[in-house]
Amino acid sequence: MSFTVISLGGPVAPEGEEMLKAAGITSLATKPYPSKAETVDLLSTTQADAIIVRLVERVDEEILRASPKLKLVHKHGAGTNDIDVAAAKSLGIPVLAAVGANAHSVAEHALALIFALIKDMRRQDAFVRGGGWANKSYQGHELRGRKLGLVGMGLIGRNLARMAGAIGMTVEAYDPYAPDEAFGPECGRAADLDALLASSDVVSLHCPLTEQTRNLINARTLGLMKPGALLINTARGEVVDEVALTEALRDGVIAGAGLDTFSPEPPASDNPLWQLDTVVVSPHVGGVTEEARREVSLITCANVIALLRGDEVPPRFFVRG
Repeated sequence: MSFTVISLGGPVAPEGEEMLKAAGITSLATKPYPSKAETVDLLSTTQADAIIVRLVERVDEEILRASPKLKLVHKHGAGTNDIDVAAAKSLGIPVLAAVGANAHSVAEHALALIFALIKDMRRQDAFVRGGGWANKSYQGHELRGRKLGLVGMGLIGRNLARMAGAIGMTVEAYDPYAPDEAFGPECGRAADLDALLASSDVVSLHCPLTEQTRNLINARTLGLMKPGALLINTARGEVVDEVALTEALRDGVIAGAGLDTFSPEPPASDNPLWQLDTVVVSPHVGGVTEEARREVSLITCANVIALLRGDEVPPRFFVRG
């Protein structure tokens, strides 16, 4: 039996494409962020058996219904906020995610943003490119001895905790859902989020987007942070109230922000954050290093092939509705 898989937002890594081809599966891909009309038309025309979700605004019920042969939806990554999981569940369509495949990559990216901010790299790069050299106004700092507060203690948070500890930072994390074994000598468990925000020199977000975490970082919570504190977001843009963050940065409520995610994505070209030299940004690439993309693709394609064939897939990859 032949199957058709549609990758929304670009193809998977070449190794994944080879896996699909070897399994006799027809693999098609759209451009990044295809329109809803384009997506529905393609799924309907091809009678797709599976969707791989990469870069797309949202996979909603209408898209899920476009192909009556649709058997599964697989996120090419870990976060599934761009998929209507409840609608998929109601239609009997399983949703899966490549949990943990890019955790090390995202943790490294968060650390890179922290370094860029603490060492004032954005302004120093512009200074030298502009012909400057002896910059007596440089006020870079060390991370050693500073406190990193993690919001979320999944695999990404655990990786970053180990990295930060090796540098000499003290680390504490808030995650009411994480098991006790997620914490240890390199990371203490915070019982209260507000207290963690108030005591940390760097706050790094690694929580999923839920109704409880939407705008978790807002005017009130930003006001709890130290004036010299840094905020890092490699989670989801909607976890941070961007308007409140912009005002907090302008007013000196906090010292800087490193952002890999935004709301919406892609962000507007006139986003006021672009005017602030205390902000370092990247286009949601924390989890798409060549190594991570390959690993995510291999896990995703292996799961897709297994489910289409009726084989067993490890429970950890299934997303609960």
